[in-house]
Amino acid sequence: MQVQRINPESMPTPLANYCQVVRKGPIVTTAGVVSLDANGSIVGLGDMAAQTRQTLENMRLALEAVGASVADVVKTTIYITDFGNYKDMNPVFDEFFGDHPPARATVRADLVLPELLIEMDAMAVIDS
Repeated sequence: MQVQRINPESMPTPLANYCQVVRKGPIVTTAGVVSLDANGSIVGLGDMAAQTRQTLENMRLALEAVGASVADVVKTTIYITDFGNYKDMNPVFDEFFGDHPPARATVRADLVLPELLIEMDAMAVIDS
């Protein structure tokens, strides 16, 4: 079974040697996605809602690059730097996933760039 390893042109260049999205058969995984624009600039400095929205938009781009959609996501892990920001993240997450929320874990973590407030990865399953 062929493996697709893709760094979509519509997303920022990865900060290290990894693929932003990988698909093997019906299974799709994303790398940790953050709130960088296509030029690599942070979107929403100091604004958790704006960073969450950009992070989720980047996730959507990664999923679509291999034929998946947000509705195919079955699991996410959210990494936030401060649980005080949870209240600003959660409504954006709910808006994005609507009536098809995935299973989810949220953990506090230090992120690769100190200006980042959130990082998220996902697993999706596509109908074959």
